[in-house]
Amino acid sequence: MAYNSRNSSQGGGGGMIIGNNNNSVINRHSSESTPLINNETCEVEKKFAPIPSFWNTVKAFAGAGSFALPGAMTNAGLWIGSIGLVLISILSNYTMNILLKCSIQMTQDRIGPEKPSYADIAQRAFGRVGELFVCFMNFLVTMSICVSYLILIGQNIDYFTKIGYIPMIWIVLPFILLLTFLTDMKYLGFTSIFGALSLILAMFTIVIYGIKDNHVHALSDYTFDFKNIPLWFGNAAFFFCNHIVVIPVSHASGDNKRYPNVLNFAMIFITIINVAFAVLCYLYYNFSVGGIPSAIVDVLPDGIFANIVKVCVVLELSCSFPLIFAAGLNVVDSSIQVFHKHFNAFPELNSSDKAPFFSRNWKFYLIRIIFCSILAGVASAVTNFGNYTSLIGSLMLAVAGFVVPPLLSLRFFPQQAIPWKVFHITITIFGVMATILGTYLSIKAFVEPSK
Repeated sequence: MAYNSRNSSQGGGGGMIIGNNNNSVINRHSSESTPLINNETCEVEKKFAPIPSFWNTVKAFAGAGSFALPGAMTNAGLWIGSIGLVLISILSNYTMNILLKCSIQMTQDRIGPEKPSYADIAQRAFGRVGELFVCFMNFLVTMSICVSYLILIGQNIDYFTKIGYIPMIWIVLPFILLLTFLTDMKYLGFTSIFGALSLILAMFTIVIYGIKDNHVHALSDYTFDFKNIPLWFGNAAFFFCNHIVVIPVSHASGDNKRYPNVLNFAMIFITIINVAFAVLCYLYYNFSVGGIPSAIVDVLPDGIFANIVKVCVVLELSCSFPLIFAAGLNVVDSSIQVFHKHFNAFPELNSSDKAPFFSRNWKFYLIRIIFCSILAGVASAVTNFGNYTSLIGSLMLAVAGFVVPPLLSLRFFPQQAIPWKVFHITITIFGVMATILGTYLSIKAFVEPSK
């Protein structure tokens, strides 16, 4: 999950799609890009590339959210949990297509940037207030994802050091911080495919060990509390509501009108892999010693192969952190002139100029030190990874995925049929109610962990 608002011929900073980010001057009519996208440049019109676009989309969903899904199943049970994940995926895919339709409409109307971002779409629909809301929402989402990465990095390294995951977060932080000092995130682009393969390898290894060491009980033994279903929803939203990356991926595909078909197939693939992973882990680990941990990667046992998998996960998350972190700062940089003036690596550099490897702006480094320290502090305070991802999924990603897109559709297409208006209003109401319930129960779970 990673995103940039609108930097001309630049990539943002994200975690799965790699671009070119030189942190140059703000261009109100530039295209959106993200460091999660494998694109050579945004300046040259490209032919439609469905296969790279498919894998860019898949990589955009590969991350920490997958490891929280098995634990989420314990809050909803086998049938509600698995079928619900499929339904959330379908609904998320539908609202992503809404954003793509709005983007295409803006392009056809030739209003605003040639390749509009999520924030540009919100600006056209709701003015400057809408733009700022979406920008800061995207910023908070990317920072929250960075926190989840720090937690998993600390937990996996602590598996070897045994000194506690919180000290490990602070020990590793300086090394990760150095990566955030890069002025162009394309230098980390090579880690994208490695990261996706590492996470798939980890998922496969976890399932194999579960089948090897445990067995499936009678289905009647798998019980849950209906009151915890909103917690399950938060984790589902954390994983599937990746709306802030779908628009830049569509632009990088070369033809945003044909990209929706790619998105549909990618979502089918993503859903099958992750629902199967969540279900198998739930069936095989639910009655293991200690049950299902909030981050399922913790179940990996001692052994050379399992240790290699943990190291790969740590390396992938460590390289993804600066990409996503940079994307979050770029979101603010693209909309807040004061931030760009003081904290951009090269505030006076023209977008056509090549950025130097190092910045001479000391405030560029200071803001990264401050924010990374804050994120490490938040990660150190999180006591349950599953509750954290549920909180972020409910509070932020559900809003980005189920509340804002239907409202944008109503503003962009006011002539749509009454049944469609009712349907979109219903999705918005569902998103608001799920956000309120999921956020309340997630906070309650932090306050009363024993319950």
